[in-house]
Amino acid sequence: MTRRGTLIYYLSAWIVGCFFMSAAIWIKDMFRPEVSTSAGRSIFGFIFASVSGFLLGAFAAFLGAFLLRRIMAALKCKTPSHWAAVGGVLAPVFIAGLGTWERHMNFAQRPGLNILALLTTGPKVVLDSGWWLAIPAGAATAYLLCRIERRFAPQPANV
Repeated sequence: MTRRGTLIYYLSAWIVGCFFMSAAIWIKDMFRPEVSTSAGRSIFGFIFASVSGFLLGAFAAFLGAFLLRRIMAALKCKTPSHWAAVGGVLAPVFIAGLGTWERHMNFAQRPGLNILALLTTGPKVVLDSGWWLAIPAGAATAYLLCRIERRFAPQPANV
């Protein structure tokens, strides 16, 4: 994979992964009966959820994409359906791990660890919304990342 392809791979993991996760959380929240105002259900609520997802989910998206790429290279899988299956399993496990770590660290009482709190707040929000939301978002993101990986992979020379 070229260097330019690597940049596209990780930026796509960030943008698409955070967008899919934010959309899943927003759609779930639309059907919650305790949301009494329509502000969260409007397009502005969706934009707010997306921007928050981009900011808080960047670390998890980059690290998850790195792990997915290494796992699939070790397994020598090249089909998008395999990537989607592994992404659908890896995303909730990864989100649960980072979210649980954020809960147990109690960053509010440790003022020197604010950067770590920023890096793990996104997975905690997903974990609080429902860990199962990471399954379709992770599978869809992994499917797209496989397509990008295959597109920018070195091609054999034409004879």
